[in-house]
Amino acid sequence: MASKAYTLPSEPKDLNAPYFSLQEVAFLLKVSVKTVRRRINEDGYPHSRSNGDSGTIRVSREDLDYYYQAGRVHPTPIRRPRRAKRQPASKPQAALAA
Repeated sequence: MASKAYTLPSEPKDLNAPYFSLQEVAFLLKVSVKTVRRRINEDGYPHSRSNGDSGTIRVSREDLDYYYQAGRVHPTPIRRPRRAKRQPASKPQAALAA
């Protein structure tokens, strides 16, 4: 199992750095590190690896812009619940007898 430090988002030391770690990307996008890994593995998000397939994953500044645009969620309109149909008022018994 990975160390706890590698599973928690962390603030980047330098926002102008050319590359970011997964933890820094997760912090900037306000998602979990697991979500960033999933998007890389399943959705094919761009990234770089050192030492081939088993190396450290780095995300460039340009790739981070792609992540941001691809992950943007547009606000959904607020839907109000429909009111129940009103039943016609029943006539009082005295009015029926008259």
